[in-house]
Amino acid sequence: MGFSISAISAVSVMSAVRQNVKAFTLLAVLTSASGFVWTQGAYADTASLVVMNAETVSTEASVDTATGSAAQVLALVGSWQLVSGRYLNEKHEWVDYQILNLSAIKVISARHFSFTTMKNVDGVSQFWAAGSGTYQATATEYTEQPELNSFSAAKGAEFVFSYAIKGQELHTQRVENGELKEVEVWQRLD
Repeated sequence: MGFSISAISAVSVMSAVRQNVKAFTLLAVLTSASGFVWTQGAYADTASLVVMNAETVSTEASVDTATGSAAQVLALVGSWQLVSGRYLNEKHEWVDYQILNLSAIKVISARHFSFTTMKNVDGVSQFWAAGSGTYQATATEYTEQPELNSFSAAKGAEFVFSYAIKGQELHTQRVENGELKEVEVWQRLD
């Protein structure tokens, strides 16, 4: 079952693009009654339009339109800067990212994610962690499948996050075996 957004939404999207003076990327997915998806990438005054079969876009954009809103899922696409977070360590103690002086940027494209996290030690940035791979998402769940990582995730490992986008913030929570393991807030960069 596909997801449908009215043509009025496309007009609103293009109007917003024309009014924005900064060059940015806007991704809108529209499914017509005939089962085609229109993916529109807009760069300020220049727009390109690509028409694909709905199944292809669902696979390539990792969007599960049967279980969620394609527009909500595609709102994940962009660059994000870590605002705050905490994780549950092996001693079952919560560790706040602010105490560790962590900073990170995560980039989410139509099919891939990538992040790099640095730790500030005495004014010097030191590598903390990085990962990249593919992901899948529904309207409420985001699952990363790392292909490259610095934290020894096994091949085929998945990290499942519940998420909510609140304004320009991405709020995530990761649960493993019924236990909350990680909570993060990210600010949209673009």
